[in-house]
Amino acid sequence: MSTVKPVRLSFGVLRRNRRLLMFPLLSGSALIMIAGGVAALTLLLDGAESSESTFDVLYVGVGYLLLGFVLTLCSAAMICAVDDVLRGEPVRIGANYRRAVRNWRRLLAWSLLSTTVLLLIRQLERIPVVGWILGELFSAGWAVATYLALPAMMIDGLGVVESTRRSARMLRETFSRQVFGSLWIALPMVLSVVIGFAAFMLAAESNSMGLAIAGGLFAALLLFCTLLVGTTVSGIFRTMLYRDAAAAA
Repeated sequence: MSTVKPVRLSFGVLRRNRRLLMFPLLSGSALIMIAGGVAALTLLLDGAESSESTFDVLYVGVGYLLLGFVLTLCSAAMICAVDDVLRGEPVRIGANYRRAVRNWRRLLAWSLLSTTVLLLIRQLERIPVVGWILGELFSAGWAVATYLALPAMMIDGLGVVESTRRSARMLRETFSRQVFGSLWIALPMVLSVVIGFAAFMLAAESNSMGLAIAGGLFAALLLFCTLLVGTTVSGIFRTMLYRDAAAAA
């Protein structure tokens, strides 16, 4: 199958089911609230007397886990919604979130595993000279190998270990579509950044405050809309890719 066709089909699913855009909107709102809470807690504890190294490890670990769990929960709800749509059912936001919440133990375990891996990679990056390269390689490898793990949990009800194994087993059949599909989805985001930056620079060069503000707002709005659509299409694409791979297995 062409690497472009699944992406085109994903855009078609979004065009017919625009309510799917609500999932990344809700996810982004939750992340902003958590980030604000973490920032406030940082200010409150800034003068606390404690072991800096121990506090940093715990703080970073809990922060990663909380953010990871919220992202995982929202992604799981969206996967449920896309799975319903592909089976001919309507998007039911509340029902899909309830379905995801019912699997909170499994999602929490997955978030804990992902957080542990990310923290280990972060420690690996501290190795002089080669640490950054090794960290990037391990991070990319983990992301690719576990790309289909969450759909396996939500669609087929598998546990964390079995979902990870199934995702890794499917890698040979899905690798090219996964990589090139992700690149096709990212392309509009890159173009929006270039266009938005060019519009802002042209407006700024006009020496008009009004045009500069308008250019900045246009760039921000373009980037926001592109990220919203791109994130939604990415979730649709991942779910479709898993369903196709599972059907072919």
